[in-house]
Amino acid sequence: MGIYEENIVPIKISRLAEYVASRKHIALFDALVYIYSNPLYQELYDERTKWWYLSTEALYDEFEMRRKIAGKSVSNPAFEFFTYTLEKFAIREKIGGLQALALFKEYGVDNFLLNNYDLLHTQGTEYVLDEVKEFIERRKRK
Repeated sequence: MGIYEENIVPIKISRLAEYVASRKHIALFDALVYIYSNPLYQELYDERTKWWYLSTEALYDEFEMRRKIAGKSVSNPAFEFFTYTLEKFAIREKIGGLQALALFKEYGVDNFLLNNYDLLHTQGTEYVLDEVKEFIERRKRK
């Protein structure tokens, strides 16, 4: 990705956050959480997709569509397991829930937990938390 695109994406995110905040009647920082936790965020810097060319309104529509698709594909028990693990991880690591969520998104722990729900939810909390910690450590080394 060129310097031009790298500089445009943060501006797009800022404008999108303002738009999300006004559309959803939420605070700007909550709008950032909405953006950063959306599956489409990971693709914003992808040179092949060129999402940064879309208008703020079109990006919002894409984010909404992705949020709806992602929301439908996760069962309630799997989501409860995910949030339980997230909260327990935050407590164990002495960090806030938002910081834990950011770590989970950055290293793909969210997908790891949801994709392996059938196996992991049958294990004890400490085992799952150890797996999450090791998963993050392996990703950091790459």
